[in-house]
Amino acid sequence: CIGANTAIFSVVNSVILRPLAVPEPDRIVAMWNTYPKATAGGSDSMIDNSAPDFFDRRALVDVFEEVAAYGQYGKGGYNIGTAAEPRRVVGLPVTPSFFPLLKVRPAIGRPFTDAEGEPGNNQVVVLSHGLWQELFAGDPGVLGRTLQLDGRPHTIVGVMPEGFMFVDPEVRLWTPLAFTPEQRQQYHNNEWAMIARLRRGASVAQAQSQIDALNARNMDRLPELKPLLINMGFHTPVVPLQEELVGEIRGILFLLWGGVTFVLLIGAVNVANLVLVRATARAPELATRVALGAPRGRLVGQMLIESLLLAVLGGALGLVLGWAGLHGLAVLGVETLPRAAEIRLDVTALVFTVGLALAVGLLVGLLPAVRVLRLRATSVLREEGRSGTASRGVRLVRQGLVVTQMAMALVLLVGGGVLLASFRQLLAIDPGFQPTGVLTAAVSLAGSAYPDDAARRAFADRVLARVRTLPGVETAGITNQIPFGGVAGDLAGTSGLHGTYNNSTIFAEGYVPQPGESLITASRHHVTPGYFGAMGIRVIKGRDFDSRDVAGGRQVIIIDERLAERFFPKGDAVGRRMWQGDPENPRFFDIVGVVRPIHMRGVLVPQDQNGAYYLPFMQRYAPGDFVITVRTAGDPQALAGPIQKVIAEIDAGLPVYDIRTMEERIARSLTDRRMPMLLTAAFALLALLLAAVGIYGVLASLVQRRTREIGIRMALGSDRPAIFRLVLREGVVMLGLGLIFGLSGAAALQRAIENHLYGVSPLDPRVLVLVVVLMSGAALAACLVPARRATRVDPASALAEP
Repeated sequence: CIGANTAIFSVVNSVILRPLAVPEPDRIVAMWNTYPKATAGGSDSMIDNSAPDFFDRRALVDVFEEVAAYGQYGKGGYNIGTAAEPRRVVGLPVTPSFFPLLKVRPAIGRPFTDAEGEPGNNQVVVLSHGLWQELFAGDPGVLGRTLQLDGRPHTIVGVMPEGFMFVDPEVRLWTPLAFTPEQRQQYHNNEWAMIARLRRGASVAQAQSQIDALNARNMDRLPELKPLLINMGFHTPVVPLQEELVGEIRGILFLLWGGVTFVLLIGAVNVANLVLVRATARAPELATRVALGAPRGRLVGQMLIESLLLAVLGGALGLVLGWAGLHGLAVLGVETLPRAAEIRLDVTALVFTVGLALAVGLLVGLLPAVRVLRLRATSVLREEGRSGTASRGVRLVRQGLVVTQMAMALVLLVGGGVLLASFRQLLAIDPGFQPTGVLTAAVSLAGSAYPDDAARRAFADRVLARVRTLPGVETAGITNQIPFGGVAGDLAGTSGLHGTYNNSTIFAEGYVPQPGESLITASRHHVTPGYFGAMGIRVIKGRDFDSRDVAGGRQVIIIDERLAERFFPKGDAVGRRMWQGDPENPRFFDIVGVVRPIHMRGVLVPQDQNGAYYLPFMQRYAPGDFVITVRTAGDPQALAGPIQKVIAEIDAGLPVYDIRTMEERIARSLTDRRMPMLLTAAFALLALLLAAVGIYGVLASLVQRRTREIGIRMALGSDRPAIFRLVLREGVVMLGLGLIFGLSGAAALQRAIENHLYGVSPLDPRVLVLVVVLMSGAALAACLVPARRATRVDPASALAEP
C-alpha cells in the first residue's frame, strides 16, 4: 500500500506540485485568444495569438517584464541529416525574448539576438544538450558550424544546458521566430503560443485587466471587425503557465491520489487489527507486568516501537515497490501526461514515503498503546480466566475497523466501476470513420526542393501512384491533418498528440449572418482522391474527389453533414456553392459531395460539432506537410517498411515519421481516461481483497478465542448449523454496516467524479448493484471458512483446555 502511494505521489508531485524548472516559475503566465461563441469548446478553447498581439503586449502592457511567442501552431518539426540518414526532429521557433523570459542561458554559446528575429537574419539555431551529444558527440567546438534544417543551412550559436526543457521534452532545437511585415499587421491571424513574465509584485488579475483594456482599444482601431469580435465573445484569458499546463489532468490525478490513500488506510486498518489481536493475546502478560509495577509509559513505548519498526520495514519495501510501480506506469501511458518527462522518484517523494511509513506506524501502534493505558490488571485477568474471550470493547473496536475497511473499499469499487462503465461508453462512440486496417505516415516537404504547389502536388502524385501498387493496399490517400493526430507539420516525432488543427469560417452562397450571430469556424482539410476510402469515411451524397479536381479546373469542395445541416437544412447541398474571403470579392467553391462527420480532436472534444469541409489537395493549394493514409485487409503495420522504402526511392532525403495505425491514435487519445480507470479499478480490487482479509481475520480470531464458549454451547445442545449461523451472523452484520456507510460515501463522491464520466451517472444503478453483489460475495466467502471451522470444534477437547 505504501508502494502504491509512493508511485502515485511521485506522479502528482512531478506533474502538479513541483514548480517548473526555470527561475521564479510562478511569475510566468500563458495567454491565448479565444472566441467562445464561435467554437463549441466554450471559453477555454485555446486559439493561440497573432503576431500583432505579441508586439502590442510587449510594448503596452507594463505589468509584463517580458513577453515571448513561440511555435507556429504551437510546435513543428524539421528534417535534418543527410540523404543517407534522414531524420525528423521536433523544433520550436521562438522569439529572441524567449530565453531571457525564462532566465535560462545556453551552456555553450549564446541565445538569439533581437536582430536574428528579423526575416532574412534568422538562419541560426540553438541545440538541446541531447541533440548536441547525438550529432556532434559533445564537441565544444560546435559553435559556428552549419546544420541543415529542411534543406537550409543554419549556423549553430548555442547549446542549452543538460536537462533544460520547456514544457515539451521532445523539442530538440530552437530557431528564431521572425515575423514578416504582413504578419505584423494581421490581427486575429492566430498561429502563435504566447507566454509572459510578470514584473515583481504584479498579479495575474492586473495582467488580465490590462490585456482586456488593450483588446478593447484594438477593437476600436478595427471598427469593421469590432461587431464580429463582440458577437464571438472574443477575449484573452491570462493564467499561470503551470495551471494552464496541468489544468485538465489536475482533478483526475488528485482523485487517484485520494483513491490510493483509501487503499493505504484499508491496509493500515488490517495491520492495526492484527496488532490489536496480538495485543489482546498478550493482555494477561501485560496485566501481570502492570500488577508487578511496570510503568505504563514503558509498555506504551514498547507497543509504539514495535509498530514503528514494522512500518519502517514496510516503508523500505514500499519504496522499492513504488520505484518499480513508477516504471510500470509507463505501460498505462503515463508518458502522455503534461510534464511526463519530469516524473521521477525524487527527494520529496522519498521524504513523503518515510513520513507516510512513520505515520502508519503511529496509527497502527495507537490502538494497542491506548489499550495499555486503559488496562485494568484485575479485570483482564478475571475475564481471561473466566471465559477465554476478549473484552467486548476490543471486539467492537475490531469490528468497527472492518466496517470502515468495507465502506472505503465499496467507495473505491463504485468509483472504479463507473469509470469503467464510462470508458466502455467512450469506446462505443463512433468516430465517423473505420479505423481498422488503416496505417498513417507523415512526410514534410519543407525546403528548397519543393518550392511551390506544383512541385508538392507532383511529389504527392508519385507517392500515391507507388503506394497504391504495394501488395495488400486496398486504397490510399493524402491529407494535411489526420484525425486524433493534428496538422501534419506539427506531428511530434514520438507522441503524435501535440498537433493542432486548421479552422476557418466559410459560408453558403447567399447566406447572410444575422445581426448578433456568431460566426462558426469549421475544420479545413486538404485531401486527395482515395482519402475518404482509405479512412472509411462514407460519402453520403454526391461524389468523392477525382482526376477532374486539379489545378485550373472547377473549384470544388466537399462538406460534412454538420455544415450541410447548418447552411442547407432542406438537404440540397450538392450543386450549391460555398464562399470564403472578402465578401466584396468572395472565392466560390462548387459543392460536389457531402460526407459523414468525423471526430478530429478526440471522441469527446466539442469543437468537432462545428463541421468540416474538404478541398482538393491537387487543385488550388498543396500543403508541404501531409499524412499518407493506407487501408489494408491485413496487418497495417506490415506496410510501414514498404512505405518508407517508397519515399526513400523518390527522395532519399525525406524522413517518414509518426507512423501509426488509426487504432493506435484512437487508443492514445483515450490515455487520459484509460489510465485513471485502470488504476482506480486496480486500487478497488486491492481494497476489496484487503477488506475480505480483514473480515476473515476478525472472524477467524473470534472463533479461535471463543473455542471454549462454542464448546459449552455445543455441550448444552446447540447443533452445528446454529454455530455456523452464530459466526456467520457476525460477518453479515459487519457487511451490512459496511454497505450502508459505503453507499453513503459513494453518494458523497459523485461531485468529485462526475466531470470525469461520460454516458453514466456517478451513482449508476447497474454499477451499484454489481458492486454490492461483488462486495457481498467476497465478504460472505471470507466468512465461510471461520464459520465452518467453528462447526468442527470438539466440545470435549474445548472444555478440557485450561
